[in-house]
Amino acid sequence: MRLYLLVLLLFVEKCRPQFRYTETVEVSYQIAGIFEKDATTQLSAFNDSFNHVHLQEVRIKPIMLQPLRTDSYSVWRELCSTEGIQPVAIFGPQNPVSDGSTRDQCAIMNIPHIQATWQPNDPDLELNEQETEEEEEGTEGEQNNEEAEEGETNAEGEEEEGEAQFKKISINFYPDSEEIALAYGKLLKYYKWGDFAALYEDTFGLLRVQKILAEVSVNSQIFMFKLDPEGDNRQIFKALNEYHISRFLLDCHSDRILQYLGEADNAQLVSEYQHFILVSMDASTVAEKLVKMPSNITWLSITEYDKLSDERHYLATRVGNWQSLEESPTVAQFKLDALITDDVANHLVKALDFEGLKDREQPPTFSCTEPEPWEHGATFQQKILKTKTYGATGNIEFDQNGRRINYVMYVNEIHVRDRQTIGRWESANGTAIIETTRNNNSVTSQQNGKEFRVISRIAKPYFWYNEECNVKECKDDEKFEGFSVDLVKNIIRILREEKYNYTYKFIYDPDMVYGIFDPEKKKWTGLIGYLLDKKADLAVCDLTITEERKKVVDFSVPFMSLGISILYTQDRKVKPGMFSFLNPYTFEVWMHTATAYCVVSIILFICARISPADWQNPEPCEKDPEELENIWTFKNCAWLTMGSIMTQGCDILPKAIGTRWVCGMWWFFAVIVCQTYIAQLSASMTSALENEPINSVDDLAKQTKIRYGAINGGSTLEFFKSSKDKMFRHMYETMQANPAVLVTSNDIGENRVLKSKNKYAFFMESSTIEYKLKRNCDLKKVGGELDSKDYGIAMPANSPFRTDINRAILRLKELTTLDKIKNKWWHEKYGAKKCEPVTDENDTEGDLEMENLIGAFVVLVVGLVFCLFMAAIEFMNEVRNIVVREQVTHKEVFIKELKASLNFFQLRKPVLRNPSRAPSLANTDSDERREKAAKAIENFMDLEKEVQ
Repeated sequence: MRLYLLVLLLFVEKCRPQFRYTETVEVSYQIAGIFEKDATTQLSAFNDSFNHVHLQEVRIKPIMLQPLRTDSYSVWRELCSTEGIQPVAIFGPQNPVSDGSTRDQCAIMNIPHIQATWQPNDPDLELNEQETEEEEEGTEGEQNNEEAEEGETNAEGEEEEGEAQFKKISINFYPDSEEIALAYGKLLKYYKWGDFAALYEDTFGLLRVQKILAEVSVNSQIFMFKLDPEGDNRQIFKALNEYHISRFLLDCHSDRILQYLGEADNAQLVSEYQHFILVSMDASTVAEKLVKMPSNITWLSITEYDKLSDERHYLATRVGNWQSLEESPTVAQFKLDALITDDVANHLVKALDFEGLKDREQPPTFSCTEPEPWEHGATFQQKILKTKTYGATGNIEFDQNGRRINYVMYVNEIHVRDRQTIGRWESANGTAIIETTRNNNSVTSQQNGKEFRVISRIAKPYFWYNEECNVKECKDDEKFEGFSVDLVKNIIRILREEKYNYTYKFIYDPDMVYGIFDPEKKKWTGLIGYLLDKKADLAVCDLTITEERKKVVDFSVPFMSLGISILYTQDRKVKPGMFSFLNPYTFEVWMHTATAYCVVSIILFICARISPADWQNPEPCEKDPEELENIWTFKNCAWLTMGSIMTQGCDILPKAIGTRWVCGMWWFFAVIVCQTYIAQLSASMTSALENEPINSVDDLAKQTKIRYGAINGGSTLEFFKSSKDKMFRHMYETMQANPAVLVTSNDIGENRVLKSKNKYAFFMESSTIEYKLKRNCDLKKVGGELDSKDYGIAMPANSPFRTDINRAILRLKELTTLDKIKNKWWHEKYGAKKCEPVTDENDTEGDLEMENLIGAFVVLVVGLVFCLFMAAIEFMNEVRNIVVREQVTHKEVFIKELKASLNFFQLRKPVLRNPSRAPSLANTDSDERREKAAKAIENFMDLEKEVQ
């Protein structure tokens, strides 16, 4: 029995388990927070966050301090007078003016100083950073180590502690002020702002605005105004309304955003066409109220609004403890300074949770009179800088100077009463705004209806009265027709298919112009003025997109591309005159030529009478004539000169040297005159145009006979004014020197071109010229296009409907609807016709038709008639001579002479004699001739005898 008990005892002793007693000790640290009296929400968030957060054995005990005053001395005194605190870090105060003394005291005690507010650049901190920059170069590579390095051995931790040096810096969980300014500068560039107003309410606001403007190279005008938080600012907003300012950079406290927007609304500056950029990281707290306003509002935030609005957010169950309200607030309703305290708590606890610090002793009691630096403060400060966490404000990292890095700011935009996150800005690269996909909220689109007030100019084919309404009653939207009407109708149709509740109505002014800036009144006129005064929502017509107009209004994507060209009349083929063969020479030349002909004939006659060689023996058989004969009568001289200039010659020629020299000089003159006449006649008869043709703008600029003009105050004239081309500048100066060539509309310019009869050319857009040519075949387009421009739909600046209209226009282009609309109003409506070119199939270049030579035929006919008249006079004179000589009647002589002359088969005719006349009288002449003949024969015989 005893043996059994002994064996049983040994078995129990061997099977008994081994127990160990381990004691777990929770490590607790103090974090002191300094808050202003009215910062109750942030204080509650600070207390709740540090009581809630812990990692394994690390727990934080928050200590809250609230000085009575916010100046630097009061804060320092409150901190130093608090007994028995041993903080490992001090948070606050959240005032960039009074935190300097706290930071200095922390540097003396080697206690890390934590901030979470907007902080301007401190010159002392910048100087300290420059002094320690060389020391930090050796440890820059350690900033990018992974969190796995936190598990290093205690020996490595002691070595690192020995190398660490405490820095006089504030570790700020708030984004750096320089980077905030840079992000807002990129936001201004993203929206391509021109003129805008910068509004601020205090000195820090002015500093922030100046930094933002320093990031943007702005060439436009900026209006700076200081707002009074406790006063009436309506006069400032009224002044901005008079200047047609629609873009506002507003820097103010988030609690006063609605106040200032309300004052702007009273000045009619809160509508779809105004855009406010809020320089406040807490603007999301009033986002629900901002959505109800019709204006466009944008702001940057380091938090994601959609995540904060989610009921499943990890802070949703705790934020109720931060405010003593009956209703349960959402996380999005809390300001950044409250949300960021939770990130501070998480980050500090994680930095404290490492073996190298847990077993170390607590910091000494905080004292300003007998300060004792904490020997592990530098190690803890380095650990905070190297730790990476993620919280409500996104990624949390720091550089060696305590600035936050590698974070993201989100672009929140309220557009058409719909808030969306449209982009983000990343501090890691600092580039432009990265745009994200916009959500098309169809529910919001259906609820927000809009009636567009569309203005246009009365001009075909864009906007004209509907002729059918003259005979029947029409609705308001049917009273007008044209390209602009169909374009707006199709745009609204496309948008209504996308569930947008949009309608439209047209308004017009018969005297409406495109719009120019009046420097005296300092305002725009016409269509642009209507848009700036918010009297219209859209301007749809042949309105050209220009840089000057884009500075004050917005334009849609182009719906039509074109260029400037020249409107001119068709080349007029002038019917040749009856005596066009006289055109080669002027009347003066013809008179001088005729005078020369007469003078040469007289000189030739005189020389021939003087020169002995031109006197001849009338009887060649008579050796010693009694008389000499000169054949160069004035009639023969005139005949020789006439035959010479007509290049026909003459059967008699002079023999004397003097007369021959006269003929030589005349023939030389005749050759020159005839050849130049023939050449000029050929050119003038083959040219059928009234004026020299204009084939390009160069031809128009080089000549002075044809005037040219454009619409006064239009984009075409502005093109010549702003052009750097010398020729275009010269043409602009020419038009300005003669204002009469400038007109007020295209129709007036067209009428002037038609009435001027090729003496006026009009510069006009090529699309309008195309329309004009289809309705008047007397017009033509000269040359190509001088530039490239576009027509677009104008709307007030910052129009929230621009994106929708652009999308609709692009859709119409894809469906070729725009081409169909243009073809309808250009080629079908309003008397469009097809102009066929007038050509003569039998006409070849350079040939002459009857029209060119009709004058020559007329001269020939007239000359022949004159010849017949002269022949009749000579005939009647001969009849008279016979009547006198033969003593017979006129009738008898006339009949016998006429019968003999008209007998074409007889080459001889008898001499008419009077039978009753005495023979002696009848034969007297014949006897004398016989005697002369006999004497001549006798003289000839005597000459022969002498020769023999």
